[in-house]
Amino acid sequence: MIDPERFRDVMARHAAGVTVVTTAGPSGYHGVTVTAFCPVSLEPPLVLVCLAREQQSHRLLEQAAGWVVNLLARDQEFLAEQFAGRAPLADPRFSRVPHRPGILGIPRIEGCLAWIECRPWARYDGGDHSIFVGEVVALELGPADDPLIYYERQYHELAW
Repeated sequence: MIDPERFRDVMARHAAGVTVVTTAGPSGYHGVTVTAFCPVSLEPPLVLVCLAREQQSHRLLEQAAGWVVNLLARDQEFLAEQFAGRAPLADPRFSRVPHRPGILGIPRIEGCLAWIECRPWARYDGGDHSIFVGEVVALELGPADDPLIYYERQYHELAW
């Protein structure tokens, strides 16, 4: 039997880029910090994100007509904390979050490394998480070039 705490400790050794996945719905905008993100396919272009089933974000992503993966830059650590629930949450209008709507009307957070807009493609069982696969409908490179990295439960920067 694998000890869950040991599993978390080992997985903390995996360096990951930090993203905020944003959605739009009847109650406004929503975002959640996600490190479980990766590309899946070139043809068709697909990406995936994983969310814990008990999170409010899980239900909202399940119901969303689309979502945006905002790849955070090094200077956006506060946003990572905010959308992880460790700093004051963003209101449903994102009034204190610099953003602009993408082609699906979903907020793209300003200053990111890149944006990937998706429509739902599939959802799979992933134990206590769900694996959301999105079909990429638009993408764009941002002005930043220094990624926010999460390793050993802390944010880091790349050493150039």
